[in-house]
Amino acid sequence: MFFDLAFIFFARIIDVSLGTVRMILTIKGDRYRAALIGFIEIFVYVVALSKVIGAFEDPLKLALYCLGFACGIIVGSWMEELLALGHRGLQVTINKEHQDLVDHLRDLGYAVTIWEAQGREGPKIVMNLVVRREMAGKVEEFIREADPQAFIIFLEPKNFSGGFIKKK
Repeated sequence: MFFDLAFIFFARIIDVSLGTVRMILTIKGDRYRAALIGFIEIFVYVVALSKVIGAFEDPLKLALYCLGFACGIIVGSWMEELLALGHRGLQVTINKEHQDLVDHLRDLGYAVTIWEAQGREGPKIVMNLVVRREMAGKVEEFIREADPQAFIIFLEPKNFSGGFIKKK
């Protein structure tokens, strides 16, 4: 009995976590890996569901099935952050007085496209960058050190072509 309950709970965590990763891969256009993960996901789901179907008189099984689903959402989002799949776009608006930040980012190897803009409090520089996802936090920290008032929008590009992306 304990094994069945534990299996139901952990199987749901596994299949929902895989579902999270599968959806992200699908959105990013990686359909073959998404399909492979989807196969494993649905296999685990069906096996877990078979342990609950016909056992509606056992509310503990149903509760663990639902709790496993909820925990799977948390674990799946944690896995996605850990994997840091793909790229992240950053659109950064800084005060023109911090324009040297552009050169510093370029010296670090980042491709930065800029244009001048006018904000409520004067002239601004708008920067566009696309970086590997695991590097986005470091880039944000670097920008915030130079200009704590920087306005940063994080974007999730599905695909892109051309240009230059820093490898490391």
